[in-house]
Amino acid sequence: MKMLCLMKYTRPGPSSRYRLYQFQPYLEAAGIEVDVQPLVDGRYLDELFVGRRSRGYIMGRFVKRFSALMRARSYDLVFVEREIFPYLPAIAERLLAMSGLRLVIDIDDAVFLQYSESPSFFKRKLLGNKIDNVLRSSALVLAGNDFLKSYAEKHARNVIQFPTVVDAERFVPLNTRREQKPPVIGWIGNPLTVRWLKVIGSALSRVASQEDFILRLVGSDPIAIDGVNVVGKVWSEVEEVADLHSFDIGIMPLDDSDWCRGKCSLKLLQYMSVGVASVASPTAGAPQIINDGTNGFLAATDEEWEEKLLRLIRSPDLRVTMGQRGREWVEKNYNLANYGPRLAEYLNAAAAGEVVSV
Repeated sequence: MKMLCLMKYTRPGPSSRYRLYQFQPYLEAAGIEVDVQPLVDGRYLDELFVGRRSRGYIMGRFVKRFSALMRARSYDLVFVEREIFPYLPAIAERLLAMSGLRLVIDIDDAVFLQYSESPSFFKRKLLGNKIDNVLRSSALVLAGNDFLKSYAEKHARNVIQFPTVVDAERFVPLNTRREQKPPVIGWIGNPLTVRWLKVIGSALSRVASQEDFILRLVGSDPIAIDGVNVVGKVWSEVEEVADLHSFDIGIMPLDDSDWCRGKCSLKLLQYMSVGVASVASPTAGAPQIINDGTNGFLAATDEEWEEKLLRLIRSPDLRVTMGQRGREWVEKNYNLANYGPRLAEYLNAAAAGEVVSV
């Protein structure tokens, strides 16, 4: 079986890397020939993170994608990350489906909100229901969490919840216990998502007034938080695991919005997979991942963030125990080795026109 994969990013893009690229060995082992055609390359991400966008570059990439679509009939299945042409109507998806091609639509974010809740009247008017139409064109929708699944089921006939997972053979805990002084609270992401740290800025300041710690940001420059020692570094795939090992506590703050409910909690899974005790807002997929107080902490208010971070800072033993339980949970429930063969099974079923059941 041959599958054309219309991804948004090359491998450095986390959504593309974790939703498809890491699965390629499993798909190929199952006899699925994968042809990956990313919409944009690393240059786009570099410019996006510093606030630049080149219209000429984007137009050139759209032309390249159109060229890939001209060959789509030679494939048995087309895998689409979110949408084929961002900011254009869902014409390409509808035409491919009408031609008899089967489309698998992967959504790991509430991408529909960028159109339906856009501040631009014209964008809402022209594209407000775009993702609904994309989903209607699908033979199968892979939804990253239960919020996205519930949305997709309103518009598509064949939807399964397929969580973001991590490679538990790559993301492994440190072999030896160490106690850093001061302890490190860590966050991993990018310059566009670092804004979520402001959700708990006051809580971090209050914690810093009581206990010494370093806030380490991987993937972003330091941001100013009153009284907090913040350091930042550039993300790199080569150093990613070592960076996670440098954390004593991992955090995933988000606000209580539909946009955040569409998040698939990747950073939380990364922390837990390497045995780092974690604290997360009770949104996105976090309540399905964390059993509060057992394998991690959920914190909904500033007071809860302050109290739970202080407990972890003050108790190295609690950090170790919680980190071990988190690792066990991820290894059992969010491990690439378990989901690789499943994805191959689902894709083969979709190519054959079968309804996927789990």
